[in-house]
Amino acid sequence: MIRFQNRYRIESTRLADWDYGSRGWYFATICTKHRKCSLGYAVDGQIILSDAGLIAETEMRSIPRHYENVIVDRYVVMPNHVHAIIVIGGVHAYSPVETRLAASPTHGQLPSIVGGYKAGVSRICHAHGLGFAWQARFHDHILRSNASVDAVRDYIDHNPQNWLLDPENPSPAAA
Repeated sequence: MIRFQNRYRIESTRLADWDYGSRGWYFATICTKHRKCSLGYAVDGQIILSDAGLIAETEMRSIPRHYENVIVDRYVVMPNHVHAIIVIGGVHAYSPVETRLAASPTHGQLPSIVGGYKAGVSRICHAHGLGFAWQARFHDHILRSNASVDAVRDYIDHNPQNWLLDPENPSPAAA
């Protein structure tokens, strides 16, 4: 960590030489503040979404309406985090499938897309009187091959069934 104005500041985890607005497939994980399970709970391998979780899901589906060159390929809302594959800019060198997107000079940057998503969910939750907050940052991984995209899709698809074994689950089954 480095210091800024006599306070420690966490350095960015983003790749220094990568343009996060460039065409690509990104795996993003967005966590709730203090990993609080405010988005729902698991029952028999299914996630039952809370009111905040329903808002998070609705806003995730609306991301492509805010950016003409962005799609959400796959996502899952978990009790204390959200996983999503966000595709920026359409077909590119690592596109595993054809997309409906065309390259556009007015495209979003991944941090702006995620920031807008988090702000929208928070704003709606607060308007409904829901005590909800996100962790300040998010995790991302650039998906650079068809195999990577397929592996992350599989991970997202099976995440609800694996919740009891997830280290992010604050109350795993004691069996």
